[in-house]
Amino acid sequence: MKTTCFLAIIIAITVVANASGAESSRPNIVFVLADDLGYGDLHCYNANSKVPTPNLDRLANGGMRFTDAHSGAAVCSPTRYGFLTGRHFLRRPNWIEGILNRCLIDEEQLTVAEYLQANGYHTACFGKWHLGQTWFDQKGKATGASFKTDYKRPTRGGPNDHGFDHFFGMNGTAVGSPLSLMENRLVTEIPTVKGPKKGRPMAKSHRPIDVMPRTTQRALDYIDASVKERKGQPFFIYYALTAVHTPIVPAKQYHGKSDASDYGDFVYQIDDTVGQIVQKLNEHDLSENTLIVFSSDNGSHGRAAEGNGNGPGSVMKKFDHQANGNWRGLKGDGYEGGHRVPFIARWPGHVPVNSQCDELITLEDFMATCAEIIGKPLPKDTAQDSFNILPYLLGDKAASGIRPYAVLSTFFGKPVIRKDSWVLMPFMEGGGPYNKNAVESDEGGPQGQLFDLSTDPGQKKNLWLKHLDVVTELTRLHAEHVSRGRSLGIDR
Repeated sequence: MKTTCFLAIIIAITVVANASGAESSRPNIVFVLADDLGYGDLHCYNANSKVPTPNLDRLANGGMRFTDAHSGAAVCSPTRYGFLTGRHFLRRPNWIEGILNRCLIDEEQLTVAEYLQANGYHTACFGKWHLGQTWFDQKGKATGASFKTDYKRPTRGGPNDHGFDHFFGMNGTAVGSPLSLMENRLVTEIPTVKGPKKGRPMAKSHRPIDVMPRTTQRALDYIDASVKERKGQPFFIYYALTAVHTPIVPAKQYHGKSDASDYGDFVYQIDDTVGQIVQKLNEHDLSENTLIVFSSDNGSHGRAAEGNGNGPGSVMKKFDHQANGNWRGLKGDGYEGGHRVPFIARWPGHVPVNSQCDELITLEDFMATCAEIIGKPLPKDTAQDSFNILPYLLGDKAASGIRPYAVLSTFFGKPVIRKDSWVLMPFMEGGGPYNKNAVESDEGGPQGQLFDLSTDPGQKKNLWLKHLDVVTELTRLHAEHVSRGRSLGIDR
């Protein structure tokens, strides 16, 4: 339950929004977030991709493709936190904890869904939540999802308590507890059997392969209902896909659609899902007044398929499909391949067609950009790391350096500092689960890694000792960023 102070903020936003009127002029907003999709998976980012992506290529041709977009974190939950709140996850007192029994978003933290909801939008979340929520046992005691959970009791702290009018999807991944789809605060089928991995509570009818098709259909039905039941009211859809996270289970109709095994077929299913959403918007003549954005929560793990012999990076080695493009690293890493992601935006009549932006952005910038689009300022002490990138979206040639730097994070919560072409990783390993072996450093040797992307995009040359002045500057920048409680350049 939100605090009185927080509710007062929401009421204040709502009063201003109601006084302004003109709901019909506000665009619908659809944000599709893929799971573990890499920079090089899409044809419009990698001409040598082994996966046809006609729908996403078409989306890019009809709008803008960003080449220096970052997920904020190199792993899913922290990225989702930053996207929804405009605040970097490293500002929380703890790293990923309590993922099953409490929400990682504090009650007092405003989300983009709550902000849009207070400004007249109907809001819906589909797919993977993975930010935690509270379950209860038979006595009403807060707990995680287990066989002792009373699944007839509504959860607390999930999507409905953070600004979404409607939710349909999974609490976590397609193999996370509980193994059952959810609608709003309840499971659609009570888990009564043990799942195949770790014996997690599972509904008898649950099949991971069905999650994406069922969730997509609900998203399409929601658009139909928006036109029929809420005509004239703008909507915000946040569709967090479960692909290409493990288990890699493309639906049968997508088998063989790529030259990159099951992984590539799952990427193809993502592309078709986006195509279905665009087609549905077209059916209702909504495309002209809809901003649709597509991105990913981190870089690719590169697993070719399920089963032995398909470990991280196997799709690159076995099928020569460079899922993260030419960037070094995998999901979880501090290297570019861990967090540099595709970011495509289309908004007819506003975003220039077939355009490209090479400026630095992160998914955290979405919230401040939405505020600028609808013309209502964000309250004080909200979206502390979110920059308004609307000038980029509108093709403003004079716009440059809106985001002066970025603090990113690895799978294990280690900071990565990016400014101009410099990347500082103050540690001697990849920072993720697949590159976690520390590099030995002799006494007097480098204590971390420094790269210059302008001359070394593959991050092969550690310049730490050669440019100690840059190390000092970026270390100081990071310290100020942390102590200030918000990004430098943001004063709200």
